[in-house]
Amino acid sequence: MQVKDKIFPYPILNHNRVISNFGEDDFIFCFTPEETERYYILKDAKFETECKLINDLYDEGKLKINCVVECSYTVFRKTFELTKEPKDIKLSKADFLEKTYFSIFATAKENFTFKTDSVDEDYAGIDFEIEKYDILAANDGFFTTFIHQKEADNMAHSIFSIVASHDMEAGESYIVECDTSKKITITMSDDEYKNYKIIYTIPTYTEVFFNMLLVPSLVEGLSLCKKHLEGDPTIDLDDVGNKYLWFRSILNGYKRIYGTDLTVDEFKSVSLIKLAQDLLGKPLGSSLKKLVEETKSNKDGDDSE
Repeated sequence: MQVKDKIFPYPILNHNRVISNFGEDDFIFCFTPEETERYYILKDAKFETECKLINDLYDEGKLKINCVVECSYTVFRKTFELTKEPKDIKLSKADFLEKTYFSIFATAKENFTFKTDSVDEDYAGIDFEIEKYDILAANDGFFTTFIHQKEADNMAHSIFSIVASHDMEAGESYIVECDTSKKITITMSDDEYKNYKIIYTIPTYTEVFFNMLLVPSLVEGLSLCKKHLEGDPTIDLDDVGNKYLWFRSILNGYKRIYGTDLTVDEFKSVSLIKLAQDLLGKPLGSSLKKLVEETKSNKDGDDSE
Protein backbone atom coordinates (compact mmCIF):
# COMPACT_ATOMS: atom_id res chain seq x y z
CA MET A 1 0.00 0.00 0.00
CA GLN A 2 1.48 3.33 -1.09
CA VAL A 3 0.07 6.85 -1.15
CA LYS A 4 2.50 8.10 -3.81
CA ASP A 5 1.16 11.42 -5.21
CA LYS A 6 -2.49 10.83 -4.32
CA ILE A 7 -4.39 14.06 -3.61
CA PHE A 8 -6.43 14.34 -0.38
CA PRO A 9 -9.23 16.84 0.39
CA TYR A 10 -7.35 17.88 3.54
CA PRO A 11 -3.68 18.53 4.41
CA ILE A 12 -1.49 15.46 4.86
CA LEU A 13 1.99 15.03 6.31
CA ASN A 14 4.15 13.05 3.91
CA HIS A 15 7.75 11.87 4.16
CA ASN A 16 7.99 13.00 0.54
CA ARG A 17 8.40 16.75 1.06
CA VAL A 18 7.35 17.50 -2.52
CA ILE A 19 3.76 16.46 -1.86
CA SER A 20 3.59 17.13 1.90
CA ASN A 21 1.43 20.01 3.17
CA PHE A 22 3.39 20.51 6.39
CA GLY A 23 6.51 22.33 5.23
CA GLU A 24 9.73 20.86 6.63
CA ASP A 25 8.05 18.48 9.09
CA ASP A 26 8.75 14.78 8.50
CA PHE A 27 7.15 11.42 9.30
CA ILE A 28 9.85 8.84 9.94
CA PHE A 29 9.91 5.06 10.25
CA CYS A 30 12.72 4.18 12.68
CA PHE A 31 14.17 0.69 13.20
CA THR A 32 17.38 -1.32 13.09
CA PRO A 33 17.41 -4.34 10.71
CA GLU A 34 18.45 -7.69 12.16
CA GLU A 35 18.28 -11.22 10.81
CA THR A 36 18.31 -14.77 12.16
CA GLU A 37 18.11 -18.09 10.36
CA ARG A 38 14.30 -18.01 10.37
CA TYR A 39 13.33 -14.37 10.87
CA TYR A 40 13.80 -10.82 9.65
CA ILE A 41 13.53 -8.47 12.60
CA LEU A 42 12.71 -4.76 12.62
CA LYS A 43 14.50 -4.00 15.87
CA ASP A 44 13.22 -1.11 18.01
CA ALA A 45 10.61 -0.13 15.42
CA LYS A 46 8.74 3.13 16.10
CA PHE A 47 7.60 6.31 14.38
CA GLU A 48 8.91 9.83 14.86
CA THR A 49 7.64 13.24 13.74
CA GLU A 50 8.24 16.85 14.72
CA CYS A 51 4.79 17.82 13.41
CA LYS A 52 2.85 19.33 16.32
CA LEU A 53 -0.58 18.54 14.87
CA ILE A 54 0.19 14.85 14.32
CA ASN A 55 1.80 14.54 17.75
CA ASP A 56 -1.14 16.26 19.44
CA LEU A 57 -3.73 14.14 17.66
CA TYR A 58 -1.78 10.97 18.48
CA ASP A 59 -1.40 11.92 22.15
CA GLU A 60 -5.16 12.62 22.29
CA GLY A 61 -5.81 9.09 21.06
CA LYS A 62 -7.24 10.17 17.73
CA LEU A 63 -4.58 8.59 15.51
CA LYS A 64 -3.23 5.09 15.05
CA ILE A 65 0.14 4.48 13.41
CA ASN A 66 0.41 1.34 11.28
CA CYS A 67 3.36 -0.32 9.59
CA VAL A 68 2.23 -2.24 6.49
CA VAL A 69 4.38 -5.07 5.12
CA GLU A 70 3.47 -6.43 1.68
CA CYS A 71 4.92 -9.06 -0.62
CA SER A 72 2.89 -9.59 -3.78
CA TYR A 73 4.93 -12.64 -4.76
CA THR A 74 3.73 -14.61 -1.75
CA VAL A 75 0.44 -12.66 -1.46
CA PHE A 76 1.43 -11.57 2.05
CA ARG A 77 0.07 -8.42 3.66
CA LYS A 78 0.13 -7.67 7.37
CA THR A 79 -0.24 -4.57 9.52
CA PHE A 80 1.69 -3.87 12.72
CA GLU A 81 0.86 -1.02 15.07
CA LEU A 82 3.68 1.41 15.87
CA THR A 83 3.99 3.75 18.83
CA LYS A 84 6.54 6.30 20.00
CA GLU A 85 8.07 3.55 22.11
CA PRO A 86 10.38 1.09 20.31
CA LYS A 87 9.35 -2.52 19.88
CA ASP A 88 10.57 -5.44 17.79
CA ILE A 89 8.63 -6.68 14.76
CA LYS A 90 9.52 -10.28 13.89
CA LEU A 91 8.84 -11.43 10.32
CA SER A 92 9.06 -15.09 9.29
CA LYS A 93 11.26 -15.57 6.24
CA ALA A 94 8.77 -18.16 4.99
CA ASP A 95 6.31 -15.35 4.22
CA PHE A 96 8.60 -13.38 1.90
CA LEU A 97 10.37 -13.72 -1.39
CA GLU A 98 11.74 -11.12 -3.80
CA LYS A 99 10.40 -7.55 -3.60
CA THR A 100 8.71 -6.65 -0.29
CA TYR A 101 7.35 -3.20 0.58
CA PHE A 102 7.38 -1.47 3.97
CA SER A 103 5.33 1.68 4.64
CA ILE A 104 3.75 3.52 7.59
CA PHE A 105 0.52 5.50 7.93
CA ALA A 106 -1.24 7.58 10.54
CA THR A 107 -4.97 6.94 10.32
CA ALA A 108 -7.91 8.43 12.23
CA LYS A 109 -9.35 6.23 14.98
CA GLU A 110 -12.58 8.27 15.08
CA ASN A 111 -14.38 11.14 13.38
CA PHE A 112 -13.10 14.58 14.39
CA THR A 113 -12.48 18.14 13.17
CA PHE A 114 -9.15 19.93 13.07
CA LYS A 115 -7.79 23.30 12.01
CA THR A 116 -4.15 24.43 11.87
CA ASP A 117 -2.00 27.22 10.52
CA SER A 118 1.10 25.00 10.29
CA VAL A 119 0.29 23.97 6.73
CA ASP A 120 0.37 25.28 3.19
CA GLU A 121 -1.37 28.60 2.72
CA ASP A 122 -4.24 26.98 0.79
CA TYR A 123 -5.15 24.85 3.83
CA ALA A 124 -4.44 27.27 6.69
CA GLY A 125 -7.27 28.26 9.04
CA ILE A 126 -9.84 25.89 7.54
CA ASP A 127 -11.93 23.41 9.52
CA PHE A 128 -11.47 19.92 8.12
CA GLU A 129 -13.88 17.07 8.82
CA ILE A 130 -11.90 13.85 9.27
CA GLU A 131 -13.60 10.46 9.19
CA LYS A 132 -12.46 7.26 10.81
CA TYR A 133 -9.66 5.52 8.85
CA ASP A 134 -8.69 8.69 6.91
CA ILE A 135 -4.92 8.96 6.37
CA LEU A 136 -3.32 12.00 8.03
CA ALA A 137 0.36 11.09 7.58
CA ALA A 138 2.22 8.74 5.26
CA ASN A 139 5.64 7.39 4.51
CA ASP A 140 5.77 5.14 1.47
CA GLY A 141 8.90 3.74 3.01
CA PHE A 142 11.03 1.42 0.96
CA PHE A 143 11.20 -2.01 -0.60
CA THR A 144 13.79 -4.70 -0.19
CA THR A 145 14.44 -7.91 -2.07
CA PHE A 146 14.50 -11.04 0.05
CA ILE A 147 16.31 -14.09 -1.26
CA HIS A 148 16.41 -17.07 1.05
CA GLN A 149 15.88 -20.81 1.19
CA LYS A 150 15.61 -22.94 -1.89
CA GLU A 151 13.11 -21.99 -4.57
CA ALA A 152 10.85 -25.02 -4.13
CA ASP A 153 10.57 -24.39 -0.39
CA ASN A 154 9.62 -20.77 -1.06
CA MET A 155 7.04 -21.87 -3.60
CA ALA A 156 5.55 -24.24 -1.05
CA HIS A 157 5.24 -21.51 1.58
CA SER A 158 3.72 -19.07 -0.89
CA ILE A 159 1.04 -21.52 -2.05
CA PHE A 160 0.15 -23.79 0.86
CA SER A 161 -1.27 -23.37 4.32
CA ILE A 162 -1.22 -26.54 6.42
CA VAL A 163 -3.47 -26.64 9.47
CA ALA A 164 -4.69 -29.12 12.05
CA SER A 165 -8.34 -29.87 12.77
CA HIS A 166 -9.47 -31.04 16.20
CA ASP A 167 -12.57 -32.53 14.59
CA MET A 168 -10.68 -34.97 12.35
CA GLU A 169 -9.85 -38.46 13.54
CA ALA A 170 -6.36 -39.91 13.29
CA GLY A 171 -5.95 -41.68 9.96
CA GLU A 172 -8.77 -39.73 8.31
CA SER A 173 -8.00 -38.47 4.81
CA TYR A 174 -6.62 -34.94 4.67
CA ILE A 175 -8.73 -32.23 3.02
CA VAL A 176 -7.56 -29.88 0.26
CA GLU A 177 -9.40 -26.57 -0.18
CA CYS A 178 -8.35 -24.49 -3.18
CA ASP A 179 -11.23 -22.09 -3.64
CA THR A 180 -10.73 -18.32 -3.44
CA SER A 181 -8.38 -18.04 -0.47
CA LYS A 182 -4.85 -16.69 -0.67
CA LYS A 183 -3.40 -20.17 -0.27
CA ILE A 184 -4.33 -23.79 -0.85
CA THR A 185 -5.35 -25.02 2.59
CA ILE A 186 -4.48 -28.58 3.59
CA THR A 187 -6.30 -29.74 6.71
CA MET A 188 -5.26 -32.86 8.61
CA SER A 189 -5.87 -34.42 12.00
CA ASP A 190 -3.88 -33.36 15.05
CA ASP A 191 -1.82 -36.56 14.98
CA GLU A 192 -0.95 -36.26 11.29
CA TYR A 193 -0.12 -32.58 11.79
CA LYS A 194 2.31 -33.38 14.61
CA ASN A 195 4.02 -35.98 12.42
CA TYR A 196 4.21 -33.51 9.54
CA LYS A 197 5.89 -30.91 11.78
CA ILE A 198 8.53 -33.46 12.78
CA ILE A 199 9.19 -34.64 9.23
CA TYR A 200 9.36 -31.12 7.82
CA THR A 201 12.18 -30.14 10.19
CA ILE A 202 14.41 -32.92 8.85
CA PRO A 203 16.07 -31.83 5.56
CA THR A 204 16.41 -35.43 4.34
CA TYR A 205 12.64 -35.87 4.32
CA THR A 206 11.51 -32.45 3.07
CA GLU A 207 11.22 -33.61 -0.55
CA VAL A 208 9.47 -36.78 0.60
CA PHE A 209 6.85 -34.59 2.24
CA PHE A 210 6.60 -32.46 -0.91
CA ASN A 211 6.03 -35.53 -3.06
CA MET A 212 3.54 -37.22 -0.72
CA LEU A 213 1.35 -34.25 0.08
CA LEU A 214 2.09 -31.06 -1.83
CA VAL A 215 2.31 -32.39 -5.38
CA PRO A 216 -1.16 -34.04 -5.39
CA SER A 217 -2.62 -31.04 -3.55
CA LEU A 218 -1.19 -28.65 -6.13
CA VAL A 219 -2.53 -30.81 -8.97
CA GLU A 220 -5.97 -30.52 -7.33
CA GLY A 221 -5.66 -26.73 -7.27
CA LEU A 222 -4.32 -26.45 -10.81
CA SER A 223 -7.18 -28.63 -12.04
CA LEU A 224 -9.69 -26.16 -10.59
CA CYS A 225 -7.88 -23.25 -12.26
CA LYS A 226 -7.84 -25.07 -15.57
CA LYS A 227 -11.55 -25.87 -15.27
CA HIS A 228 -12.33 -22.22 -14.51
CA LEU A 229 -10.33 -21.11 -17.55
CA GLU A 230 -11.92 -23.59 -19.93
CA GLY A 231 -15.40 -22.73 -18.69
CA ASP A 232 -15.28 -19.19 -20.07
CA PRO A 233 -13.32 -18.33 -23.27
CA THR A 234 -13.35 -14.62 -22.37
CA ILE A 235 -11.14 -14.92 -19.27
CA ASP A 236 -7.33 -15.03 -19.15
CA LEU A 237 -4.72 -16.13 -16.63
CA ASP A 238 -4.91 -12.81 -14.77
CA ASP A 239 -8.61 -13.50 -14.21
CA VAL A 240 -7.70 -16.92 -12.85
CA GLY A 241 -5.21 -15.24 -10.51
CA ASN A 242 -7.90 -12.85 -9.32
CA LYS A 243 -10.19 -15.76 -8.44
CA TYR A 244 -7.50 -18.05 -7.00
CA LEU A 245 -4.98 -15.66 -5.46
CA TRP A 246 -2.34 -18.34 -4.91
CA PHE A 247 -2.27 -18.89 -8.70
CA ARG A 248 -0.25 -15.67 -8.99
CA SER A 249 2.64 -17.52 -7.36
CA ILE A 250 2.26 -20.20 -10.04
CA LEU A 251 2.67 -17.59 -12.78
CA ASN A 252 5.77 -16.14 -11.11
CA GLY A 253 7.23 -19.58 -10.48
CA TYR A 254 6.61 -20.68 -14.06
CA LYS A 255 8.44 -17.65 -15.44
CA ARG A 256 11.36 -18.18 -13.08
CA ILE A 257 11.73 -21.83 -14.06
CA TYR A 258 11.05 -21.66 -17.80
CA GLY A 259 12.16 -18.10 -18.53
CA THR A 260 8.88 -17.14 -20.19
CA ASP A 261 5.34 -16.23 -19.20
CA LEU A 262 2.75 -18.98 -18.98
CA THR A 263 0.13 -18.60 -21.72
CA VAL A 264 -3.48 -19.74 -21.80
CA ASP A 265 -2.78 -22.28 -24.54
CA GLU A 266 0.21 -23.68 -22.68
CA PHE A 267 -1.72 -24.01 -19.44
CA LYS A 268 -4.58 -25.78 -21.20
CA SER A 269 -2.20 -28.34 -22.77
CA VAL A 270 0.47 -28.78 -20.08
CA SER A 271 0.60 -31.91 -17.91
CA LEU A 272 -0.51 -30.69 -14.49
CA ILE A 273 1.39 -33.44 -12.66
CA LYS A 274 4.59 -32.41 -14.46
CA LEU A 275 3.98 -28.71 -13.84
CA ALA A 276 3.33 -29.34 -10.15
CA GLN A 277 6.56 -31.33 -9.82
CA ASP A 278 8.59 -28.70 -11.67
CA LEU A 279 7.23 -25.89 -9.50
CA LEU A 280 8.07 -27.81 -6.33
CA GLY A 281 11.60 -28.69 -7.42
CA LYS A 282 11.02 -32.20 -8.83
CA PRO A 283 10.69 -33.66 -5.33
CA LEU A 284 10.37 -37.32 -6.36
CA GLY A 285 13.89 -37.52 -7.77
CA SER A 286 15.36 -35.53 -4.86
CA SER A 287 13.54 -37.57 -2.22
CA LEU A 288 14.54 -40.92 -3.73
CA LYS A 289 18.16 -39.80 -4.01
CA LYS A 290 18.31 -38.68 -0.38
CA LEU A 291 16.61 -41.83 0.86
CA VAL A 292 19.07 -44.01 -1.10
CA GLU A 293 22.00 -42.05 0.33
CA GLU A 294 20.66 -42.45 3.86
CA THR A 295 20.00 -46.15 3.31
CA LYS A 296 23.56 -46.67 2.10
CA SER A 297 24.91 -44.68 5.01
CA ASN A 298 22.94 -46.79 7.50
CA LYS A 299 24.04 -50.01 5.78
CA ASP A 300 27.71 -48.97 5.81
CA GLY A 301 27.34 -48.19 9.49
CA ASP A 302 25.91 -51.65 10.16
CA ASP A 303 28.66 -53.38 8.14
CA SER A 304 31.39 -51.62 10.12
CA GLU A 305 30.11 -52.98 13.45
